[in-house]
Amino acid sequence: MKLNLKLYLKTFWVSFFKSEGTPGKLTPKRFFILSLIFLLYPIWHFSIRMAYGLDKLFYPQLINQDVKQPIFIVGNFRSGTTLLHRIMAKDPRFTGMKTWEIYVAPSIIQRKLVRWLMGINRLIGNPIEKLIRRFEKALHQYSYMHRAGLNEIEEDGQVFLHIWSTYNLFAFFPFPELVRNYIYYDEDVPEDQKHLDMDYYQEVLKRHVYANNGKQYISKSPTFSPKVKTIHEKFPDAKFINLVRSPLRVIPSSVSMFSNHWQTYGEPGEAYPGPAKEIMQEQAKYWYLHPHQYLKNLPNDQYVMLRYKDLVADPKSAIENIYQRFGIEMTPEFEQILIDETEKARQFKSKHNYSLDQMGLSSTTLKEDFNDAMKELDLDPESA
Repeated sequence: MKLNLKLYLKTFWVSFFKSEGTPGKLTPKRFFILSLIFLLYPIWHFSIRMAYGLDKLFYPQLINQDVKQPIFIVGNFRSGTTLLHRIMAKDPRFTGMKTWEIYVAPSIIQRKLVRWLMGINRLIGNPIEKLIRRFEKALHQYSYMHRAGLNEIEEDGQVFLHIWSTYNLFAFFPFPELVRNYIYYDEDVPEDQKHLDMDYYQEVLKRHVYANNGKQYISKSPTFSPKVKTIHEKFPDAKFINLVRSPLRVIPSSVSMFSNHWQTYGEPGEAYPGPAKEIMQEQAKYWYLHPHQYLKNLPNDQYVMLRYKDLVADPKSAIENIYQRFGIEMTPEFEQILIDETEKARQFKSKHNYSLDQMGLSSTTLKEDFNDAMKELDLDPESA
């Protein structure tokens, strides 16, 4: 576990000394939030490192833990990756990381400590549980996209925050020059950093699979879209699901998401800052094309491309097709879960509506800009 110190220091410098005229300008609110981040992050980082050291001491068998045929769900932001991830994670044969496991206890020793503390907590009237419920209520108000909670299965790409080496930093630090190479991860991130990242990620997965009795791991992370080649090289038997959705839905929804992040962690001064619109389009173009162009060369039992409209129209059929392609047996219990999820999907109505004009976006321009990607994926931009 090695911190990307160069990027960490560069982020500090830009945040405090080069942020004027950006969505991350140094207002009093922003200064307070940055101070908390840069004061608390080293404590968080080194506490995880110490816990990993204890894992090696008490659980030496970890070194031999296999991560067999992990499944990676990739795709642009706002393409339905969370929906698919959370439905498939209801199959008890799979395991994925929950929010608390990512941020509070990525190590085995930390998880045992948390469970021990929660056991004591229940004996004294559950005061921690009450605090958690209040926190999750506040989190729900903040979570303007998908349902969030400490016990919800979540995007495991967030584990790279542990080592300050991820595109996800863009949510906190709206400075494109810091993360642009992560948009083109397979091509632009230096090989030595890729090795450090993937070695760390493998160690995280080993711990999680070990703690969950060797279950098959299932991951979801849009930020893995530009690194499918690197992931495949690390996990040669991995299986990939690539979710694709119209840019007319993906782009405005992504702009809204990152704009809200920047409003939460600062005071950008605009509802939809320019970098959100520019970078979301730049990133989406590559994330539409690159995963499919690489993954389509894999055997049929390692890659499935799934259209968002097909997933939401009939989750049961979509996931049955994935299971068939991947050679996974469908159990009666999980089939019933899929029937229930399909009924929920038919009743669901999105609360998110975006005005392209208010964002300074044009549907005509988006169609033209993403024409090559839509042809490659055989996707109608007018479809949901």
